[in-house]
Amino acid sequence: MKLEEFTLHDVSRFPLVVLFGRELPRGYGPTWVREFDALLSQGSAFALLFPNSAEQEDHEDQKLRALFLKANKARLAERCVGIFSVEPDMETRLAKRAQGKGLAAALGIRFRIAATLEEAERLASLALAGLAVPDDVEGN
Repeated sequence: MKLEEFTLHDVSRFPLVVLFGRELPRGYGPTWVREFDALLSQGSAFALLFPNSAEQEDHEDQKLRALFLKANKARLAERCVGIFSVEPDMETRLAKRAQGKGLAAALGIRFRIAATLEEAERLASLALAGLAVPDDVEGN
């Protein structure tokens, strides 16, 4: 895995992989698939950190990403210790937490959403260290 081969995923802090959803360009799907396949193909566990989520995502990009994840569910569960997302707004965070539970069940990985980047990074660090990651606490 070469840093220069990644344009969407920030792998400079690997095994923490950062993706800024709101910065994804329209038509990102094929690049996302190539990069994510490279992440799943290397031999180390990693955590995904989403400081923000995509808004008004292009349907074709979303569809390509969903099909890839469905086809690679076992590889994802084997390599990815979890998705750690940030949402400062409590109401939005609670709604995304409910969506995340469905995503976690469908993909077989943990999903946590935190109020701050620092908290999301702390949770990801716990998961990468093989330690217990607390369940979400209502209101946080």
